[in-house]
Amino acid sequence: MIKDKLRQTATQLEAECVAQANEMFAILENNGVDLKSFSGQYFPKHISYIRDSELKPSHKRYHEIEDVKINKTAKDRAIIEHLLPDLISRLKAIYKNYEKKNFYEAFLKNITPLSLLNTIGQELKRIQEEQNILSISEFNAIINKEIQNQPAPFIYERLGERYRHFFIDEFQDTSHMQWHNLIPLIDNALAGEDAHAGRGSLMIVGDPKQSIYRWRGGRAEQFIELGKETFNPFSNPDKQTVTLGTNFRSYSEVINFNNGFFTFLSDRFTNEEYRDLYAASPQAVNSKAGGYVNISFISPPTPKGEENEEEEITKDDLYLQATLATIEKARAQGFQYKDIVLLTRKRQPGILLANYLTENNIPILSSETLLIENATEVKLILNLLRYLKSNENKEAKAHSLYFASRTQTTLATHDFIAQGMDQPTEQALQDWLAQYGIHISFRDCRKKSLYEAVESIIDAFIKEKANQSYVQYFLDLVLERDIRTQSGIADFLEYWDKNGSKFSIPSPEGNDAVRIMTIHKSKGLEFPVVIFPFAEEDYSRARRDKLWLELDDDTFEFEKALIDSSRAVTEYGEKAAELYNIKAQEEMLDNINILYVALTRAEEQLYIISGFNFSKSGALPENNMSTFFIEYLDKYANFNREVTEYAFGNPQRLSAPELHTAEQPKIQVVRQRFNPRMVKIAQRESLMWGSTQQKAIEFGNLTHEVLSFVKTNNDIDLALTKAIENGLITTRQRTDMEQIVTVVVTHPELEIFFAEGNTVFNEHNIIGPGIPNLKPDRVAINGTSAYLLDYKTGAHKDEYARQLGGYAFALRQMGYTVEKQTIVYIGETMEIVNV
Repeated sequence: MIKDKLRQTATQLEAECVAQANEMFAILENNGVDLKSFSGQYFPKHISYIRDSELKPSHKRYHEIEDVKINKTAKDRAIIEHLLPDLISRLKAIYKNYEKKNFYEAFLKNITPLSLLNTIGQELKRIQEEQNILSISEFNAIINKEIQNQPAPFIYERLGERYRHFFIDEFQDTSHMQWHNLIPLIDNALAGEDAHAGRGSLMIVGDPKQSIYRWRGGRAEQFIELGKETFNPFSNPDKQTVTLGTNFRSYSEVINFNNGFFTFLSDRFTNEEYRDLYAASPQAVNSKAGGYVNISFISPPTPKGEENEEEEITKDDLYLQATLATIEKARAQGFQYKDIVLLTRKRQPGILLANYLTENNIPILSSETLLIENATEVKLILNLLRYLKSNENKEAKAHSLYFASRTQTTLATHDFIAQGMDQPTEQALQDWLAQYGIHISFRDCRKKSLYEAVESIIDAFIKEKANQSYVQYFLDLVLERDIRTQSGIADFLEYWDKNGSKFSIPSPEGNDAVRIMTIHKSKGLEFPVVIFPFAEEDYSRARRDKLWLELDDDTFEFEKALIDSSRAVTEYGEKAAELYNIKAQEEMLDNINILYVALTRAEEQLYIISGFNFSKSGALPENNMSTFFIEYLDKYANFNREVTEYAFGNPQRLSAPELHTAEQPKIQVVRQRFNPRMVKIAQRESLMWGSTQQKAIEFGNLTHEVLSFVKTNNDIDLALTKAIENGLITTRQRTDMEQIVTVVVTHPELEIFFAEGNTVFNEHNIIGPGIPNLKPDRVAINGTSAYLLDYKTGAHKDEYARQLGGYAFALRQMGYTVEKQTIVYIGETMEIVNV
């Protein structure tokens, strides 16, 4: 087992380190060294940590002789200095062992998830092989592997002949693999020249500072590299880089603030390319002078028992209050609700904002507030479904009664719930609910399909005044699951528990309401007023990221190992430390890019609401968004901890307001429950016998199919039996169809096609070189003679005759003499046309 081998190797390395530490103490003792001769005895303490297996990453390391401090008064100083080279050499070996040991232990922690990934991968591969399918990610990888070493792949040559000019927008979001798959295709177009279209071209547009999709393959480094004068992935040497230096979206105060702030943040990078990206690309202002930027900080939360005796005021409460005050401030300057957007880094703060603003009668639009699962009516339906799944589920019963209590006014809510819970049986509960106008049979609901059961619940519990948009959208989801997977109640509840939090009804546009969205969703958009609350994300907070590290030795049969991405990686060796530092800089770039997207959405006014995160000693956290703002203000705006608000520009509105006139269409209430017994399925035979619009067509097509079972007049009875078995006709219709088929088979002009001794081919393809796809209805062969018969509906057309002539030509190519070509038109009357 790989786990056992990892544990044994780590234990062995630990034992070697302990043995080395004991030898070091023995060397000092044998040479008469007084341990007190070392300054603070730090060096011998360090060796004792190793001996006792207590060495931690935070402990100081001794890599050079100069790192060891000796007391000036030490009498054995010369002896210690003589021994130090050997001791330092032993420590270096110990540190190497610790690097491997820590690495193996980190790998050991991830063996289980790695095994799970491997199992899932194998199962996915098996499913794909069984179903003969391929995931898009694997498809891209296969293309990437196949084309990299080919100068002009055939598929790209063909595509390149069709497409000569390429335009790629938002290039910073293009995945690394997709781009490298496109390079040969584009290079083929750029290298060649068409006589009519000329040489191919490529235009790439994007901004590496807005690259925020590294998790799905987008890399800012890809765009940065393309911008270098010395780099060109194409054989065409013509290349021009155009920098769009003017910001036409925002007012000057917003542009100037962002220029200064992000130039200031550029010093955070040790990677020169990242630093230059922000330091060397300030935006020029446009003709829209003015605007307003405001940075405010919430005060520290008030614990219960100090200023507020009733309840504790949390940091979230302070952010919510500050956001509401900011909205009111913007409104006082002439902005409407629809001019304002609230941006959040993650979804949860958006939910808090949505709930708080709704409670304070602020109209809002957000996917979070439109979540299906938050609707009272949907909660009622789900709890009743849980009760239908098991009537022993008292929690679901109580919740159902709570929501149902809102449909009556006779009893107080708690009395209604209490009486409902006291009903001893399901039948008793039904009878009791009926007294309050709620008529439902739980037993019947369990017998119905999922969709019918939900409609029965809605019909019984939810009245027309309910919020129909949520209910109707929920019904759409139920119907989809019912049709696609034939889900029962238990299946649907399991599906909902996993996915229910994702569903929301589409946000209507044009309403005069404050919009709430995540930064990722706001990318590419612009808003007159942007409010960015909760702006104090801790970037150093541990994440569950993983890293693949190469194994440098042959101890294990693995090329790479999966480990947790944390600062501890720097203790696993030089390569590991280098990789970690690269990833740390990439993560820093991604975080600052997200911040850049958030702060550049504003057209006229930008409000940032952050928090003070000073420690008791007055220090700021190293990698926190609030630290960015505080340090910037400290350098450029005379920051003072007693001042909680800093403003740039004038808050008075400059842009002309747009009057809100849009009215949203309302979803119509469905007043009648779906009754499946009222639905009549129109089968093919019913169309044939009862419809007038397509009577001839359906009649002819059906007769055609029945005749395909007939080779001679002796096969009529067998053909009718097959038609019944295949659902083409019913037993009651057998007699009528028998008369029709008999008329065709026994008609004097058609007897030759159904005569005994013929070799008959019904609905067979004719295959031959240069022959298109031909499939005559009936070919009867007798010796070298062939007889062609085709069935049609409607009026005679010349093209039908030409089609029959094509069949005849193919038969002649096969060596047959076509004796007769006939078309039978089957409808209300039968018509025979000999070609």
